[in-house]
Formats: sequence, C-alpha cells, structure tokens
Amino acid sequence: MKRHPDEFWRADKHWTSYFIGTSVWVYCDEYHPGLIGDEDYCRIIVHSSNTDGLIYQRPLSDRPALDNVLQKIVHPVSERQLLDLGFKWWRGTYDDVLTLGRTESVT
Repeated sequence: MKRHPDEFWRADKHWTSYFIGTSVWVYCDEYHPGLIGDEDYCRIIVHSSNTDGLIYQRPLSDRPALDNVLQKIVHPVSERQLLDLGFKWWRGTYDDVLTLGRTESVT
C-alpha cells in the first residue's frame, strides 16, 4: 500500500483560514464497512481549521484515482486547485468529518 500523508502542508495565502505557519492539515483514510448498508470509501481530507476544509472521496475500488489526485496537488496548496481537482467543502467538527461518507453526503 502506498504511504499517504498525515501532515501539515504549506498553503497559499488565499485561504479563508489556515493553521499556524500558513498551513493546512492533509491526510488520507479509508473505510472498510462492517455494518450492512455501509459503503466503503477512500478519501483525502484537507483541514483548513478545526471546523472546515475540503474532501475528495471515492469508493475503495477507485483508490488509484485518489492516488492520482493526491499526486496532482501542488504546493503551496490552494482552495481553487483543490476545487478544480474535484474536492468538496465540508463544515463541522473533526468528529463530523470522521463520519462523512458512511451515512451522509458531502455538501
């Protein structure tokens, strides 16, 4: 399995919010369902604060597509670039983003 980030990446200065040092937190995760009705997924999550960011999510069978999008992210990371790559905004708490995709749609 390819190693995925769980780290702060330099961001451009056009974000509405970001972490110290003008950075965003980027990480990938995946979900293998254990409950009937749940769907699997893999995703890239970019936190620009504790309550919002951008997410790119696909079924596990599309993992190569997710890896391809991850390689296309240029530093410093920009909101516009991520939106152009197909990311969607999410808002809420860290706990909310952990459950996105299992039972809810990304808005």
